[in-house]
Amino acid sequence: MTIVDLKTRLNNLGVPDEVYDFYKEPHRYYHTLTHLDDIFTQILEKGLSGNDALLLATVYHDIIYDPQSSTNEEDSAQYFINTFSGSASLKADVVQIILDTKTHQSSSKLSTIFCEMDLNILRQPFAKLLEYECQIFKEFQFVDYKLYQAKRIEILEKLRLQVDNPALDFLIEYVRNRKPSIAVYPGSFNPFHKGHLNILQKAERIFDKVIIARGINPEKAKASYNLPALLNYRQMETYSTLLTDFVKQLGYSVTIIRGLRNGTDLQFELNQYRYLQDLTNTELNIISIFCDREFEHISSTGIRQLDAYGQADKYLLL
Repeated sequence: MTIVDLKTRLNNLGVPDEVYDFYKEPHRYYHTLTHLDDIFTQILEKGLSGNDALLLATVYHDIIYDPQSSTNEEDSAQYFINTFSGSASLKADVVQIILDTKTHQSSSKLSTIFCEMDLNILRQPFAKLLEYECQIFKEFQFVDYKLYQAKRIEILEKLRLQVDNPALDFLIEYVRNRKPSIAVYPGSFNPFHKGHLNILQKAERIFDKVIIARGINPEKAKASYNLPALLNYRQMETYSTLLTDFVKQLGYSVTIIRGLRNGTDLQFELNQYRYLQDLTNTELNIISIFCDREFEHISSTGIRQLDAYGQADKYLLL
């Protein structure tokens, strides 16, 4: 029997293929189809392929996953209740398993089996744990790193009490001492358009994390555009001070990202760089990133002018 066979069994239970689309959401890095396949593999290895409750819990336990929410398990359980039409007893078993994954404190034999499979990643060698940690870090990009670090250590120390794997001690020390490469992408972003997104995506391929810092510039038009929803899972800050002061208050080393469209922007940014150097006693890390050619003509000013005539949609982000 294979994972495909397990999914066929789930189809026969009334589970549509669409449930797997939830695990492809762009803000997921660990809670993905790979995680489901790991649990399916364990079910096969344990000879539990005929246990419908475990199969259903696998596909529904993380179906609702918003790292900004504290009710993912409850919401996943409710989604299962609302969409699955099986027997009441089977539903009850699955719901209890899903709810138990919130703390991994099991309330039944089935739940114990599932929670152990769900935490299987924590029993892996250190190299695999590092990969896992990087995935979780990406899912919580919206959290300031100092807060993330403190909370993550707290969570890992609790999990260490549940899982007997000495490699977890090394992971905890790694998180405690890690200094990820973090960048700040500042701008008025009025609006944040496709050219900005192009620069951001390039920066995210270079750095572990990019903070979007929206500056309030009294010489520019008052911000009248909300930041697009696709940025919701990234850390976004607003500042009305000098950029150098904002960077200092973060409390950790960052690199400043400057987006360039053309040579004119380059000359402007060189002058800005000199101002920034004059305003700080320490060496600032600044890199400039050129946007792709298809975006080099786009500016927030131009978009605002076009928007007055209802012609800016092709440049805006939802």
